[in-house]
Amino acid sequence: MAFHFKKKESPTRAARRLSRERIGKALDHLRKHDRLEAVHRVRKEIKKIRATLELVREGMEGNVYRRYTKMLRAVAKRLRNPRDAHVRPRTLERLVAHFQGRLPVHPFSGIKKVLRRNSREETCEFLKGKSLAAVDRLLRKMNRRTGDLKVKTEGWSATRPGLFESYRRGQKSLAVALKEPSPENLHEWRKHVQDLCHQLRLLCPIQPQNLRASAGELKTLSQYLGDDHDLVMLQRFVTRRCARKSAEEVKRLNELIELRQNSLRSAALALGARFYGEKPFRFCERLENYWRVWRAGKGFRFGK
Repeated sequence: MAFHFKKKESPTRAARRLSRERIGKALDHLRKHDRLEAVHRVRKEIKKIRATLELVREGMEGNVYRRYTKMLRAVAKRLRNPRDAHVRPRTLERLVAHFQGRLPVHPFSGIKKVLRRNSREETCEFLKGKSLAAVDRLLRKMNRRTGDLKVKTEGWSATRPGLFESYRRGQKSLAVALKEPSPENLHEWRKHVQDLCHQLRLLCPIQPQNLRASAGELKTLSQYLGDDHDLVMLQRFVTRRCARKSAEEVKRLNELIELRQNSLRSAALALGARFYGEKPFRFCERLENYWRVWRAGKGFRFGK
């Protein structure tokens, strides 16, 4: 189930197929709910569906798009708390590994204990509560509704507006983050980076070498921003839950988080400035040229 457009399918068939495939993958992950890693993977599949619909949104009926994205948001909301509980201990482990040699052998024992307990509690709540069943039900409902997904436009006209908007939003969010690199601004930028990354993967067959490289750059950029966001969420949780009993550990942790975030944000802003250096219409024009060459090849059928 490769995540890309096929030559011999229309935009409508592509949107339906890709949505069904990603929902199927999400349901498979959900069945393996013995670990919170499954929740993390379901969220990734949801983001891919969202990016696909954003790419062809201009040619879809607005009410269909809104209904479908509303269900996507509902699934993501149900998964947020267990996902965060799963990621926080791993974030601390990566931070400790990064500063290995500057810390004692078993650092942050008090904080780790709280994180492990919270992870167990959230896992139990998710599995025994209503969230697991609700997510399963929503995913199956979305799967039944894939037949409603219809893209009225064909060919490059089906994807150009969405691609233009994704690049423009990422570029605009970068400008905001450069002026004020707050956690909120960086997280908003990451959403657009992820969307464009997934969309370039969808378009990868039109120019595999170049678009794989571009998607790889965006994946790296998303990782920088994602690691930064995970540190923000770890810091907020630890400050709220551990400040009284583990004050010294929290103080030391905050120092390390600040150092790591400075490095991550510098790398992200530098890479982002390079990637988003084109005008949006030039970016789309370049990909359209790739598309037209691909379209001229034998057996091409992506709309008209």
